[in-house]
Amino acid sequence: MKRTGRNILIMLLVLAVLGGAAFLLLQMPADVSGQEESSAVDSSSAPESAAITEIEADSVESVKVNNAKDTYTILAIPSSDGTSTDFTIEGLGGYDLNNTLVTTNVRTILALSASKDLGSQEDLEAFGLKGDAAVTVTILQKDGTSQELIFGSAAAESVGKYVLKDDKVYIVSGVPDNFYENQYAFLNKEIYTVPDRTEEVENEDGTTSVNTATDIMYSLTLGGTRYPEAIQIDYSSKASSGYLITSPIMAESGNTPFGEMVTALKSLTADKIVQAGVTDEVLEKYGLNEPEVELSFNMNDSDHQLSLSAKNEEGNRYLLADSNDMVYQVSNEAVKTWAEADLLNLRMSYIWIPNIKNVQKLTITKDGDEVWEFTISRTKNEEKSTEKNTEYDLSITDVQGQEVDYSEAYQPFYQKLIALAVFSQEKAEYSGTPMLRVEYEYFDGGGDVVELYPIQGENRYAATLDGVYNGQVRGTEVSAMLEIMP
Repeated sequence: MKRTGRNILIMLLVLAVLGGAAFLLLQMPADVSGQEESSAVDSSSAPESAAITEIEADSVESVKVNNAKDTYTILAIPSSDGTSTDFTIEGLGGYDLNNTLVTTNVRTILALSASKDLGSQEDLEAFGLKGDAAVTVTILQKDGTSQELIFGSAAAESVGKYVLKDDKVYIVSGVPDNFYENQYAFLNKEIYTVPDRTEEVENEDGTTSVNTATDIMYSLTLGGTRYPEAIQIDYSSKASSGYLITSPIMAESGNTPFGEMVTALKSLTADKIVQAGVTDEVLEKYGLNEPEVELSFNMNDSDHQLSLSAKNEEGNRYLLADSNDMVYQVSNEAVKTWAEADLLNLRMSYIWIPNIKNVQKLTITKDGDEVWEFTISRTKNEEKSTEKNTEYDLSITDVQGQEVDYSEAYQPFYQKLIALAVFSQEKAEYSGTPMLRVEYEYFDGGGDVVELYPIQGENRYAATLDGVYNGQVRGTEVSAMLEIMP
């Protein structure tokens, strides 16, 4: 065979082989799974973003909200300057409604955008779009048309909440949480704030300035079922701390628990508002027809009255405040300094603690006829005194006119005397002549009387201050004090 003919034959054989291979490749099925996986990756790397609602605020007539907790209507109103549209809640115009919050929340749902379109879904309950978890919002426009949105639970796979519109489920971020609550979520939750007390002070250069001063609780009364005997505490110059319990006992207050109470009462904010419009039925529903605690106080010349329920199942309490026509919910932690106050903790443990340098005369009578009398004179100590504080040196004489050593005899005894501590507030039966009567007379006038009456069959005494019951004192402490009488 000639060389040319042989080459042509070889070329024909190669073409036949290549043609057969091409035919086989064309007959093989495509790798569908690989193409779908690639497509899924591309889709997730490019998240969808589409407008769900595009509604002008000026075109809205009202918005109706229906959830498991409440049903209410939001109305469109002209803005204060008349140039735009604001929103308010029907029926809450007479309350402290945060119209700015209402307007902001409505404007948010008028321009919602989805981060993902999940399409039609059969099991809407799985997305919180059906049942008690769902929130139905109907936007009625002035032209008579309406749009319905259903807000569901938080999305599991990304940030946002599930939203149903026109039978399609979307994931949308920024859905306002307030629409999941009752209408009172738009009311301001600050109950009150007591203004600071101020005082004018003179500066070194002769000018004056106004400074913030220490808060003063001028009066406080605790009552209610927890306090069958109301506790009354008043601001008093005769108490070293500035505060005196005047009922149901007479004792000095102003200690740490009392200070914590004053701090807690400076301002109060609710966790939520559960009811606007207080009726007898509402009071009974929230346990406020017979409050566990009733508190009235005057701080910095600002008066407030609070009524508090017992704790509910979650440990929270319901509260009425001043003339506010609504029921608040507060945490027990926010009110426990006064809601769980104890008389023994609100008082100083001592019967009475007048400053030793304020007492001009001290008279002690034992069993009605045994008398000790100490007369005190004082002179200013020029070296220790300052412009703001005067220090005195004391001289003491007894009833016979004999001098009593201050540091060796009088001061140790006086410290034992005022250190007599009350260990119980429980009322005790006592009568007759006191075992011990202590009379204080002061340099600036006035005086106080402490009396100790024996309690029958007990080594303890019932103490009174200015004739008012103070508490029980252990007999061992009284004996120890009498042993060092000068």
